[in-house]
Amino acid sequence: MGWFSQPYYDQGLAEGEARGEARGKASGKAEGEAEGEAKMFARLLEKRFGAIPPSLRERIFAADTSSLEAWSERLFDARDLRSVFDST
Repeated sequence: MGWFSQPYYDQGLAEGEARGEARGKASGKAEGEAEGEAKMFARLLEKRFGAIPPSLRERIFAADTSSLEAWSERLFDARDLRSVFDST
């Protein structure tokens, strides 16, 4: 980054951080955490079992953090996708 463009970069970075912070407060920390957990959980499922059906993806992204945590704990011992989501 050159001496000429650095101040513009710094200003843009500061504005972007402020906008991101405002969005984060507006959407809520818990919602952001659940979305992050859902993304990671979906990636792990796909890594273990291959592509997941769209209906299951919707269920994952609509879930609360406690459900995501319970499913995540079952993921490593599950034989198939159904075993991850069955509570028995």
